[in-house]
Amino acid sequence: MTYQAYISGSVVLVEDNERLRSELEDTLKENGFEVRGVGSGAALNLALQERPANVLVLDLNLAEEDGISIARRIRATYPEIGILMLTARVMSAEKEEGYQSGADVYMTKPARPAELCAAIRNLLRRVTAAPEQSDWVLNKTAMTLTWRQRAVIELSANELRVLSILALRNNYAETSELEAVFEAAGPESPGTEPGGNKLKLTVLISRLRSKISLYTGDVNPIRSIRSRGYQLCIVLRMI
Repeated sequence: MTYQAYISGSVVLVEDNERLRSELEDTLKENGFEVRGVGSGAALNLALQERPANVLVLDLNLAEEDGISIARRIRATYPEIGILMLTARVMSAEKEEGYQSGADVYMTKPARPAELCAAIRNLLRRVTAAPEQSDWVLNKTAMTLTWRQRAVIELSANELRVLSILALRNNYAETSELEAVFEAAGPESPGTEPGGNKLKLTVLISRLRSKISLYTGDVNPIRSIRSRGYQLCIVLRMI
């Protein structure tokens, strides 16, 4: 689907393969994005000095400074920018490193254009929207969930990841996507009952519900969508 008007927000694509960069730029422009393409971390620095961006689409296998290093310093310098990593690295440990370095979304190549565009739109909506009036604030750096600036709930790394995924996916995520949070620990060991990640997710969701429902009363903060996924039922703002 081609959009006639630009979608609000600026995108910078960091990809050192000229042919692929050109193809991705064309695809994003055809889908309504204002996009600039650069081939290195140094070129990205110049582009951001010239004009700020709302979202980076970042390759990891760059010839000079790699994408992980770029993500870390951009996240520290421009914390408001959305970072989407688009890479051929598919190992769970590599995905984990990507998220730890500051990625909001991690996608593997080749990504379907419709899926890539949807992910960028979602990031743009989040980073360009006016701050929502919300009782709940998720602080990714402090790993806390705060209620009305009074009660602070400390989160484990996996609890933080699950809440972040739900918030980034417009409060709904498939079970399989949330189960992938546990993949960094490696495959289930011999003798482990099949479906171990599903059980881990169920326990984690139950634990989060217990923590959050102290402040939501009768409202179930995370609703199960049978055989499909989970829906976040509180208004959550991420910082």
